[in-house]
Amino acid sequence: MKTTGFTFANDEYTLRVLPYSGKIVRVTYGKEELFPRDSMIVTLQPPEKVDAEYDDRDGSAVIKTDFLSLIIDKETLAVKYFRDGQLLSSESESAPRTLEKYDIYRAVGGVVSERVTVDGVRSSMSGGGRELTGSAYHASVSVTFADDEVVLGLGSHEEGYPDIRGRFIPLYQENMRIAVPYFVSSAGYAYLFDCTSMMTFDDRGGRGVVYLDSVDAVDYYFIAGVDFDDVCRGYRTLTGATPMLPKYAVGYAQSKERYTCSDELVDVVAEYRKRGVPLDIIVQDWQYWRGSSWGDKVFDKSRYPDVSALTDALHKMGAHMMVSIWPNMSGDSENRREFENAGKLLGDGSVYDAFDEEARRIYWRQANDGIYSHGTDAWWCDSTEPFDAVWHGHERSELDERMKMSVGEFKKYLSDKIINAYSLAHSRGIYEGQRAVGDGKRVLNLTRSGYSGQHRYGTVVWSGDVSASWETLRRQVNIAQNYIACGEAYWNCDIGAFFVKKGYPWFCNGDYDGGCADDGYRELYTRWAQFAAFTPMMRSHGTDTPREIWRFGEPGGRYYDAIEKAIRLRYSLVPYFYSVNAAVTFDGTMPIRALALAFPDDENARGADGEYMYGHEFLVCPVTTPESENGGTVEVYLPRGGWYDYYTEQYYDGGRTVKAAAPIDRIPLFVRAGSIIPTVEVMQYVDEVKNAPYEVVIYGGADGEFTLYDDSGDSYEYENGEYAMTHIRYNDADGAVTESLTGKMQYRHAVTYRIVK
Repeated sequence: MKTTGFTFANDEYTLRVLPYSGKIVRVTYGKEELFPRDSMIVTLQPPEKVDAEYDDRDGSAVIKTDFLSLIIDKETLAVKYFRDGQLLSSESESAPRTLEKYDIYRAVGGVVSERVTVDGVRSSMSGGGRELTGSAYHASVSVTFADDEVVLGLGSHEEGYPDIRGRFIPLYQENMRIAVPYFVSSAGYAYLFDCTSMMTFDDRGGRGVVYLDSVDAVDYYFIAGVDFDDVCRGYRTLTGATPMLPKYAVGYAQSKERYTCSDELVDVVAEYRKRGVPLDIIVQDWQYWRGSSWGDKVFDKSRYPDVSALTDALHKMGAHMMVSIWPNMSGDSENRREFENAGKLLGDGSVYDAFDEEARRIYWRQANDGIYSHGTDAWWCDSTEPFDAVWHGHERSELDERMKMSVGEFKKYLSDKIINAYSLAHSRGIYEGQRAVGDGKRVLNLTRSGYSGQHRYGTVVWSGDVSASWETLRRQVNIAQNYIACGEAYWNCDIGAFFVKKGYPWFCNGDYDGGCADDGYRELYTRWAQFAAFTPMMRSHGTDTPREIWRFGEPGGRYYDAIEKAIRLRYSLVPYFYSVNAAVTFDGTMPIRALALAFPDDENARGADGEYMYGHEFLVCPVTTPESENGGTVEVYLPRGGWYDYYTEQYYDGGRTVKAAAPIDRIPLFVRAGSIIPTVEVMQYVDEVKNAPYEVVIYGGADGEFTLYDDSGDSYEYENGEYAMTHIRYNDADGAVTESLTGKMQYRHAVTYRIVK
């Protein structure tokens, strides 16, 4: 029969089970009159009707869609999820959910003071009293897992766990910590919690308990699929599509803390061009503004006399300019005074209220007038977890204390219910503002915080201000897999880490006081650059020491050549990376796949650590130990199937561990049999040679298919069908290659094929 949902009740609360499709079910629990109607995360409205069958049994109810079966215990209201008769997941039978009502208070009447920190000028309110602003519920959901399940997600967290089973994960926003209320299992399902308050995940007691700090009702989505890609498509269905990033975002980005004037920016790009090392983005970090006007979105004319002329000069060299902007502004800031006069600042008197539509419009107008109207290209929305309570002092507090302090600072200024979603609202304002300008340029927003659904706004997150060590690099490899498993496609990190040296305060914890003159740091930086070449954005940045390639030697030098080789490898694969990005937009799949999600039936793959798939084709094995430890080789697990060494084209049968050569100028890469990889001659920037010919390399041993994508590179005309998709299919039995074309554009590149067998 057709249904709009099923409801069950106990003495206090109502459970609603609402199928959104055959593979997606929404579960809501609480007082029915408080069931949420609007969401900052989920864009899909509840369906009017979905095909579902209902069967009432003694003590339980069964709901069936064309893909899932659910059993609801009528006494406890616990839900179990089945596919093809096999249990996928279940809430805890004894205590599936809890709700506890509480009062919400906001800080009032305190004294606001400013302080200068490593992370910029910060304001905070102290003293004063509390004002009752409403009520909500503390809640929890308990989920049981099978022993052999691997579970990933929940965001980007500095600990870098290979998976989240058996872990305690706090979900709050902080530098080096991005909370995302979503996890996915190797068994082929995911949970998305429609909650924007602080949360925790605790799987240390034999079941996974998700604590929701402040909600009107428990509200989550269960998403199932035939594989990880299918689950990702379900997430996209709920949260909306990811727009195409500009093509230049695939290229290399050079940054540091910080370039101080127009001439520096031009000179750095000119030096890259002189050396023939590819580069697409130059980044202007903070303090380009006037004097002490922290956060003003206006360039200091004494150092940047003509920003329009600056961007023209960069564009003529084929480079794009990214500019840092901040949500907080100091007392001397002209921008801050405008917000103050409009009554659109939060209680610290510094951070604008990104949840307010008019405040977002003011912020965008300031950014447009002072920066974007001068021809700049991309945004760096820094510090989008704008309240800081723990980044100071000699000693670092324990995790539970840091969580308490950070969450407490957020709750001074924002409702408990929304403290995790500031970056989501801020990113929305930038995206909608730029699109409303009407110039057609795609939004690219590098930002330090994120949340479910933020992908809708052209964002790329990064892992925060980490410190330089081999252990940190190892963790970054896992962090990338966990964050992108959340259905949020675009993540990156500072190549070489932000802090390189050790010092005061606690977070200045790098291992290399000599900076880029230290051979140990040069080796670490090189390996980090190789890893970054196989993340969604390849970007160098940090403090303590400069990061341009010539700081690591000269041509012919061990590290210089290896870094250049990593950048050139990235550029040789520009059509591949851009096509993978198109799959994110058009198909909802993710660029990075943990092996446990890509090969869930391979027990050894589920346990593999430190390697991952890029797209469906590349097995990437970053080197995360110094040569003194690894001797120039690393062990790599090849999942079942056939594989080729990318450099030698030697074939290997999978289902086993092999030793891979890992000299300083090589990141071990293997290509799956049946893969189709488009390549191009290396350019100095991604579209330097228009309509450059592509060589498409096909790796035999299995049938394969790939969609090669092209469009204008930096407009939204693709939304109107102005693109070319070449669907390439390879039949291994006879070596036949066939093509079919969709989209309004003719493919602009001559394509030749080479088959490796």
